[in-house]
Amino acid sequence: MKIWLTLIIAILFAFNLFLEIDKEAMQILDASFERAMVAFGLAKALNATISLIQGTELSLTPVGIGLNLSVGEVLDPFNDMVERFSWVMLFSSISLGVQKILLTLSSKVFLQFALGVSAFVSIGVLWIKQLQNRLFFSISLKFFALLIIVRFSAIIFVYSSQLMYNALLDEQYQEATQVITTTKEEFEDIQKRNRVVMKTEKKSGFFQSLDNKYSSIVANLNISKQLDALQQSIDNATHNIITLITVFIFQTLLFPLFYLWILLWPVRWIFAYENLLHND
Repeated sequence: MKIWLTLIIAILFAFNLFLEIDKEAMQILDASFERAMVAFGLAKALNATISLIQGTELSLTPVGIGLNLSVGEVLDPFNDMVERFSWVMLFSSISLGVQKILLTLSSKVFLQFALGVSAFVSIGVLWIKQLQNRLFFSISLKFFALLIIVRFSAIIFVYSSQLMYNALLDEQYQEATQVITTTKEEFEDIQKRNRVVMKTEKKSGFFQSLDNKYSSIVANLNISKQLDALQQSIDNATHNIITLITVFIFQTLLFPLFYLWILLWPVRWIFAYENLLHND
Protein backbone atom coordinates (compact mmCIF):
# COMPACT_ATOMS: atom_id res chain seq x y z
CA MET A 1 0.00 0.00 0.00
CA LYS A 2 2.84 2.39 0.86
CA ILE A 3 4.58 1.71 -2.43
CA TRP A 4 1.44 2.35 -4.49
CA LEU A 5 0.64 5.55 -2.65
CA THR A 6 4.21 6.76 -3.04
CA LEU A 7 4.18 6.03 -6.77
CA ILE A 8 0.85 7.78 -7.24
CA ILE A 9 2.00 10.87 -5.33
CA ALA A 10 5.32 10.98 -7.20
CA ILE A 11 3.68 10.56 -10.64
CA LEU A 12 1.12 13.26 -9.96
CA PHE A 13 3.79 15.64 -8.75
CA ALA A 14 6.01 14.90 -11.78
CA PHE A 15 3.09 15.42 -14.15
CA ASN A 16 2.45 18.75 -12.45
CA LEU A 17 5.86 19.96 -13.66
CA PHE A 18 5.02 19.61 -17.36
CA LEU A 19 4.09 23.14 -18.37
CA GLU A 20 3.22 22.29 -21.99
CA ILE A 21 -0.24 21.16 -20.96
CA ASP A 22 -0.85 24.62 -19.49
CA LYS A 23 0.23 26.33 -22.70
CA GLU A 24 -1.91 24.09 -24.89
CA ALA A 25 -4.91 24.52 -22.60
CA MET A 26 -4.46 28.30 -22.74
CA GLN A 27 -4.34 28.18 -26.56
CA ILE A 28 -7.54 26.13 -26.62
CA LEU A 29 -9.25 28.60 -24.29
CA ASP A 30 -8.03 31.54 -26.38
CA ALA A 31 -9.56 29.92 -29.47
CA SER A 32 -12.88 29.50 -27.64
CA PHE A 33 -12.74 33.13 -26.52
CA GLU A 34 -12.03 34.21 -30.09
CA ARG A 35 -15.08 32.30 -31.34
CA ALA A 36 -17.23 33.99 -28.73
CA MET A 37 -15.90 37.42 -29.68
CA VAL A 38 -16.52 36.74 -33.39
CA ALA A 39 -20.12 35.81 -32.63
CA PHE A 40 -20.51 38.84 -30.35
CA GLY A 41 -19.11 41.10 -33.07
CA LEU A 42 -21.52 39.62 -35.62
CA ALA A 43 -24.43 40.28 -33.29
CA LYS A 44 -23.47 43.92 -32.71
CA ALA A 45 -22.79 44.53 -36.42
CA LEU A 46 -26.10 42.96 -37.37
CA ASN A 47 -27.90 45.03 -34.76
CA ALA A 48 -26.28 48.23 -36.06
CA THR A 49 -27.18 47.40 -39.67
CA ILE A 50 -30.81 46.69 -38.77
CA SER A 51 -30.99 49.97 -36.84
CA LEU A 52 -29.76 51.84 -39.91
CA ILE A 53 -32.37 50.17 -42.12
CA GLN A 54 -35.15 50.93 -39.65
CA GLY A 55 -34.02 54.53 -39.43
CA THR A 56 -34.36 55.15 -43.17
CA GLU A 57 -37.28 55.08 -45.58
CA LEU A 58 -36.90 52.11 -47.86
CA SER A 59 -38.30 52.59 -51.37
CA LEU A 60 -40.08 49.26 -51.66
CA THR A 61 -43.10 50.51 -53.61
CA PRO A 62 -43.44 52.34 -56.92
CA VAL A 63 -44.41 55.52 -55.11
CA GLY A 64 -41.88 55.11 -52.31
CA ILE A 65 -44.43 54.88 -49.45
CA GLY A 66 -46.76 52.35 -47.93
CA LEU A 67 -44.51 49.41 -47.03
CA ASN A 68 -42.12 51.07 -44.61
CA LEU A 69 -44.27 49.94 -41.69
CA SER A 70 -44.33 46.36 -43.00
CA VAL A 71 -40.54 46.25 -43.17
CA GLY A 72 -40.31 47.63 -39.64
CA GLU A 73 -42.73 45.00 -38.38
CA VAL A 74 -40.60 42.29 -39.96
CA LEU A 75 -37.33 43.63 -38.57
CA ASP A 76 -38.40 44.61 -35.02
CA PRO A 77 -38.81 41.08 -33.58
CA PHE A 78 -35.62 39.96 -35.30
CA ASN A 79 -33.74 42.95 -33.93
CA ASP A 80 -34.95 42.07 -30.41
CA MET A 81 -33.59 38.55 -30.84
CA VAL A 82 -30.26 39.91 -32.10
CA GLU A 83 -29.97 42.13 -29.01
CA ARG A 84 -30.67 39.15 -26.73
CA PHE A 85 -28.12 37.14 -28.70
CA SER A 86 -25.51 39.85 -28.12
CA TRP A 87 -26.19 39.64 -24.36
CA VAL A 88 -25.77 35.86 -24.41
CA MET A 89 -22.46 36.25 -26.23
CA LEU A 90 -21.33 38.87 -23.74
CA PHE A 91 -22.05 36.54 -20.81
CA SER A 92 -20.33 33.68 -22.67
CA SER A 93 -17.26 35.85 -23.15
CA ILE A 94 -17.27 36.71 -19.44
CA SER A 95 -17.55 33.01 -18.56
CA LEU A 96 -14.58 32.19 -20.80
CA GLY A 97 -12.66 35.07 -19.24
CA VAL A 98 -13.26 33.63 -15.76
CA GLN A 99 -12.11 30.22 -16.99
CA LYS A 100 -8.95 31.82 -18.33
CA ILE A 101 -8.24 33.41 -14.95
CA LEU A 102 -8.72 30.05 -13.19
CA LEU A 103 -6.44 28.35 -15.71
CA THR A 104 -3.81 31.02 -15.17
CA LEU A 105 -4.00 30.61 -11.40
CA SER A 106 -3.68 26.82 -11.68
CA SER A 107 -0.34 27.18 -13.49
CA LYS A 108 1.28 29.59 -11.03
CA VAL A 109 4.59 28.63 -9.43
CA PHE A 110 3.31 29.00 -5.87
CA LEU A 111 0.75 26.22 -6.49
CA GLN A 112 3.44 23.93 -7.88
CA PHE A 113 5.63 24.70 -4.88
CA ALA A 114 2.75 23.93 -2.51
CA LEU A 115 2.18 20.65 -4.35
CA GLY A 116 5.87 19.76 -3.96
CA VAL A 117 5.85 20.48 -0.24
CA SER A 118 2.61 18.56 0.25
CA ALA A 119 3.92 15.56 -1.72
CA PHE A 120 7.19 15.55 0.25
CA VAL A 121 5.35 15.72 3.58
CA SER A 122 2.90 12.97 2.62
CA ILE A 123 5.66 10.61 1.49
CA GLY A 124 7.74 11.46 4.56
CA VAL A 125 4.87 10.72 6.94
CA LEU A 126 4.22 7.51 5.03
CA TRP A 127 7.76 6.10 5.32
CA ILE A 128 9.45 7.71 8.33
CA LYS A 129 8.37 5.90 11.47
CA GLN A 130 9.06 8.83 13.73
CA LEU A 131 6.53 10.89 11.73
CA GLN A 132 3.92 8.22 11.28
CA ASN A 133 0.58 9.38 12.57
CA ARG A 134 -2.70 8.26 11.07
CA LEU A 135 -4.46 11.62 11.55
CA PHE A 136 -1.50 13.68 10.34
CA PHE A 137 -1.06 11.42 7.31
CA SER A 138 -4.77 11.66 6.49
CA ILE A 139 -4.69 15.48 6.66
CA SER A 140 -1.52 15.77 4.55
CA LEU A 141 -2.86 13.37 1.91
CA LYS A 142 -6.19 15.18 1.74
CA PHE A 143 -4.40 18.49 1.34
CA PHE A 144 -2.29 17.02 -1.47
CA ALA A 145 -5.41 15.65 -3.17
CA LEU A 146 -7.13 19.04 -2.97
CA LEU A 147 -4.09 20.75 -4.47
CA ILE A 148 -4.09 18.22 -7.30
CA ILE A 149 -7.75 19.00 -8.00
CA VAL A 150 -7.03 22.74 -8.02
CA ARG A 151 -3.98 22.21 -10.23
CA PHE A 152 -5.57 20.01 -12.89
CA SER A 153 -9.33 20.63 -12.77
CA ALA A 154 -9.20 23.71 -15.03
CA ILE A 155 -6.89 21.94 -17.50
CA ILE A 156 -9.06 18.83 -17.64
CA PHE A 157 -12.13 21.00 -18.10
CA VAL A 158 -10.59 22.93 -21.01
CA TYR A 159 -9.51 19.75 -22.81
CA SER A 160 -12.82 17.98 -22.24
CA SER A 161 -14.74 21.08 -23.33
CA GLN A 162 -12.69 21.23 -26.53
CA LEU A 163 -13.29 17.55 -27.25
CA MET A 164 -17.01 18.07 -26.73
CA TYR A 165 -16.98 21.13 -28.99
CA ASN A 166 -15.10 19.36 -31.78
CA ALA A 167 -17.38 16.34 -31.64
CA LEU A 168 -20.76 18.08 -31.35
CA LEU A 169 -20.68 21.83 -31.86
CA ASP A 170 -17.99 22.89 -34.33
CA GLU A 171 -19.96 22.20 -37.50
CA GLN A 172 -23.04 23.98 -36.13
CA TYR A 173 -20.93 27.00 -35.15
CA GLN A 174 -19.31 27.27 -38.59
CA GLU A 175 -22.60 26.98 -40.47
CA ALA A 176 -24.44 29.41 -38.19
CA THR A 177 -21.77 32.11 -38.34
CA GLN A 178 -21.63 31.83 -42.12
CA VAL A 179 -25.40 32.27 -42.47
CA ILE A 180 -25.47 35.22 -40.05
CA THR A 181 -22.57 36.86 -41.89
CA THR A 182 -24.44 36.44 -45.18
CA THR A 183 -27.59 37.94 -43.67
CA LYS A 184 -25.63 40.93 -42.39
CA GLU A 185 -24.20 41.49 -45.87
CA GLU A 186 -27.69 41.28 -47.39
CA PHE A 187 -28.97 43.91 -44.97
CA GLU A 188 -25.98 46.11 -45.78
CA ASP A 189 -26.82 45.80 -49.49
CA ILE A 190 -30.39 46.89 -48.76
CA GLN A 191 -29.11 49.90 -46.85
CA LYS A 192 -26.68 50.80 -49.68
CA ARG A 193 -29.40 50.51 -52.33
CA ASN A 194 -31.64 52.75 -50.27
CA ARG A 195 -28.89 55.38 -50.07
CA VAL A 196 -28.56 55.31 -53.87
CA VAL A 197 -32.32 55.78 -54.29
CA MET A 198 -32.36 58.68 -51.81
CA LYS A 199 -29.45 60.41 -53.59
CA THR A 200 -31.05 60.11 -57.03
CA GLU A 201 -34.35 61.42 -55.72
CA LYS A 202 -32.64 64.64 -54.60
CA LYS A 203 -31.65 65.53 -58.17
CA SER A 204 -33.85 68.25 -59.68
CA GLY A 205 -35.35 68.60 -63.17
CA PHE A 206 -38.54 67.40 -64.82
CA PHE A 207 -36.93 64.72 -66.98
CA GLN A 208 -34.68 63.62 -64.14
CA SER A 209 -37.74 63.28 -61.93
CA LEU A 210 -39.48 61.15 -64.54
CA ASP A 211 -36.36 59.03 -64.85
CA ASN A 212 -36.21 58.55 -61.08
CA LYS A 213 -39.87 57.50 -60.97
CA TYR A 214 -39.32 55.05 -63.82
CA SER A 215 -36.23 53.57 -62.15
CA SER A 216 -38.13 53.24 -58.89
CA ILE A 217 -41.02 51.46 -60.58
CA VAL A 218 -38.74 49.06 -62.46
CA ALA A 219 -36.67 48.28 -59.35
CA ASN A 220 -39.74 47.50 -57.25
CA LEU A 221 -42.15 45.72 -59.57
CA ASN A 222 -42.26 42.54 -57.48
CA ILE A 223 -42.68 43.87 -53.96
CA SER A 224 -43.99 40.66 -52.41
CA LYS A 225 -40.97 38.75 -53.69
CA GLN A 226 -38.65 41.26 -52.04
CA LEU A 227 -40.47 40.99 -48.75
CA ASP A 228 -40.52 37.19 -49.03
CA ALA A 229 -36.77 37.18 -49.64
CA LEU A 230 -36.24 39.48 -46.66
CA GLN A 231 -38.42 37.27 -44.47
CA GLN A 232 -36.55 34.17 -45.65
CA SER A 233 -33.21 35.76 -44.75
CA ILE A 234 -34.55 36.69 -41.34
CA ASP A 235 -35.92 33.18 -40.76
CA ASN A 236 -32.59 31.59 -41.71
CA ALA A 237 -30.67 34.01 -39.52
CA THR A 238 -33.07 33.46 -36.61
CA HIS A 239 -32.63 29.70 -36.82
CA ASN A 240 -28.85 30.03 -36.84
CA ILE A 241 -28.83 32.59 -34.03
CA ILE A 242 -30.75 30.10 -31.90
CA THR A 243 -28.16 27.49 -32.89
CA LEU A 244 -25.30 29.75 -31.77
CA ILE A 245 -27.09 30.58 -28.52
CA THR A 246 -27.46 26.85 -27.88
CA VAL A 247 -23.80 26.19 -28.69
CA PHE A 248 -22.44 28.84 -26.34
CA ILE A 249 -24.91 28.28 -23.51
CA PHE A 250 -24.05 24.59 -23.57
CA GLN A 251 -20.29 25.16 -23.76
CA THR A 252 -19.93 28.13 -21.41
CA LEU A 253 -22.77 27.59 -18.93
CA LEU A 254 -24.29 24.11 -18.82
CA PHE A 255 -21.10 22.13 -19.37
CA PRO A 256 -19.14 24.10 -16.71
CA LEU A 257 -21.97 23.57 -14.23
CA PHE A 258 -22.05 19.86 -15.05
CA TYR A 259 -18.27 19.65 -14.68
CA LEU A 260 -18.44 21.47 -11.35
CA TRP A 261 -21.07 18.99 -10.15
CA ILE A 262 -18.81 16.10 -11.19
CA LEU A 263 -15.86 17.78 -9.47
CA LEU A 264 -17.72 17.91 -6.17
CA TRP A 265 -17.72 14.12 -5.92
CA PRO A 266 -13.95 13.67 -5.37
CA VAL A 267 -13.92 16.69 -3.05
CA ARG A 268 -16.70 15.13 -0.94
CA TRP A 269 -14.90 11.81 -0.96
CA ILE A 270 -11.65 13.41 0.22
CA PHE A 271 -13.33 14.99 3.25
CA ALA A 272 -15.56 12.02 4.01
CA TYR A 273 -12.93 9.31 3.79
CA GLU A 274 -11.35 9.10 7.22
CA ASN A 275 -10.16 5.50 7.38
CA LEU A 276 -7.13 5.74 5.09
CA LEU A 277 -5.08 2.57 5.21
CA HIS A 278 -1.71 3.00 6.74
CA ASN A 279 -0.26 -0.47 6.70
CA ASP A 280 3.28 -1.53 5.97
